[in-house]
Amino acid sequence: MVADDQPLYRAGLVATLQNHLAAEDVREEADYGGVLKGLASAPDTQLLSIDLELPGMGNLDGIRRLRRHYPELKVIVVAWPPVRRSVFSALSAGAHGFVSKRCAPAEMAASFRSVLDGNIYIPSTVCDLQAEPRPDDHDGPHLLTCRQRQVLTLLTAGKSNKEIGRALMISESTVKVHLTAAFRLLGVHSRMAAAAALQQQRGSSQPDLPGLSALG
Repeated sequence: MVADDQPLYRAGLVATLQNHLAAEDVREEADYGGVLKGLASAPDTQLLSIDLELPGMGNLDGIRRLRRHYPELKVIVVAWPPVRRSVFSALSAGAHGFVSKRCAPAEMAASFRSVLDGNIYIPSTVCDLQAEPRPDDHDGPHLLTCRQRQVLTLLTAGKSNKEIGRALMISESTVKVHLTAAFRLLGVHSRMAAAAALQQQRGSSQPDLPGLSALG
């Protein structure tokens, strides 16, 4: 199912799914009410592409509602150029991926295919979407590599090492290597402390994420 209030973009996304993923049955909806009705009539829908600003959705509350009522449904948020807050928030609300509307059709299709395969998809540029450094920041956080930031991004969203590995297409042992290196640079010794340190670095640009206290 493709949910977007812009007819031309919606049609383009449907064509992408049909041409690149050989999707035969793709339903279109222009508002959140239509999404709920569509899922009620077709509860076995596998994938939902949904605009973050879809009329009637209520932003993240709409995503949480979908995940609560349709736990097997794969949800991908599709929005204009991603900002860190939006990516984090969507993943925290239960979305399986976040894709920019500026993606080329092939890249868009690849993100959908990845989610259908059981992965969590995040923009490849997420590690570049950093907040401006504050004067009192230590050097450690700024020495993190792109991959270490990607790993910490997913860790802060509450993902396990296995889920992080699947999202980034790396082994679980490699995830542990990146976490160990990141912990050393941040001067911390636990997942919760690393997540907190990263949030502190980003300051007000990074929202508090549900479940952060549960990270071990």
